[in-house]
Amino acid sequence: MRIALVEPDARQAETVVRLLIAGGHACQHFTHGEALFETLDDETFDLLIAAWWCGESGADELIPKVRKCLPGLPAIVLMVSPHESEIVTSLQAGADDCIAKPVRGPEMLARIDALLRRAGVRRPRNRARHGFGDYLFDSARYEVSFRGQTATLTPKEFRFALLLFTNASRPVSRARILETVWNLNRDVRSRTLDTHASRLRSKLQLGPEHGWRLTTLYGFGYQLERLSDSPSDPGHKTSESAVANVRSEEKL
Repeated sequence: MRIALVEPDARQAETVVRLLIAGGHACQHFTHGEALFETLDDETFDLLIAAWWCGESGADELIPKVRKCLPGLPAIVLMVSPHESEIVTSLQAGADDCIAKPVRGPEMLARIDALLRRAGVRRPRNRARHGFGDYLFDSARYEVSFRGQTATLTPKEFRFALLLFTNASRPVSRARILETVWNLNRDVRSRTLDTHASRLRSKLQLGPEHGWRLTTLYGFGYQLERLSDSPSDPGHKTSESAVANVRSEEKL
């Protein structure tokens, strides 16, 4: 299940994300509603979970706006010590359920399952697709099509591959990968990252014979390169200088 979480409180968000992942769901966290809207042209979700206050507006305003982009999207509102008036306002705005914070894991997962049983999983007709040369990513199916064939990836493999292709010819740090693919779980071993990278090389045929190279940058992360790039290209950077630039940017 692909879930969008809008929660300005970083601690609350981390707790909810971990619980959702433990429950077998994929979750993308947004610190405010506008950040969610910036992704809706390219991403689809099966459920919206939003804090009562979403950073720049309330959930009662956010839910109707999101449903203009994703009609019928089920929604849950998170509240601290909810008052009856807040619950009523949320439900009248279109929320399907309200949950008190701090959330209780089993209860939240049970409420999500019950809501999705009632609503059914809604897949928008226009699935999110991302194209990179001859590689086409289908976010709804976790599939990548290339050169007349299709590879089905796990959710983590898909997010890892999409991150690499989005940053082609640019080093991607281990911290960035953990944040994007494993939702800030920094206990993931380097061997796990290497295993996922090896699977992507095989499943997506990322070899020189096909014009791509996925390189391990020891002590830093990974870099996916199109071999058509030339060192004489003004936009081209060596891995060493590019890593230095990325390290500087991540410290800002």
